[in-house]
Amino acid sequence: MNANMQKLMKISGFFRGVVLVATAAVVVYLGYSYLVLDEIRFETSMLFLDLWYHDSASHAVLLAIQAPLFITLFVGVYWLQRLLSHFQQGQFFGNEAMRCYLWLIWLKVLDMVLEIIQQLATGYYHKQFFEHTSIELGLEFGNITTLLLMLLIVYLLKAAKEIEAENKEFI
Repeated sequence: MNANMQKLMKISGFFRGVVLVATAAVVVYLGYSYLVLDEIRFETSMLFLDLWYHDSASHAVLLAIQAPLFITLFVGVYWLQRLLSHFQQGQFFGNEAMRCYLWLIWLKVLDMVLEIIQQLATGYYHKQFFEHTSIELGLEFGNITTLLLMLLIVYLLKAAKEIEAENKEFI
């Protein structure tokens, strides 16, 4: 295996560690915010915060509204870890790496849909306690760009896999 491939494998291993440390830091921060400060700081909106501090609103309902996005975060970390594990082993173009990458793309799409559903659910719940409820459904350009880049990378990886297979046949 050439030096560039080994370098990529080492970088992948390093980023596996970075992802785990960053995820742990986020979980500790969110846990501290919830358990000590009694605040939710994960994908919250002004409507959500109004409800969180309203005496009649149920924190359990609000947490249930947040739960799908939180679960999606952990599922995304799992698939990213699997992908980086394959990269760390030098399996850049294998079927398993491609499968992991496709899972990450679908999770990104799901995350975008869940954000919209979360805003709608929060707005509906907010309407039960407040006279004025204004829902903002945003579709961020950065999310769309990220999704398009991920699709482009899948295409490039697939093309690279085909080129690698052609080269092996040629030799």
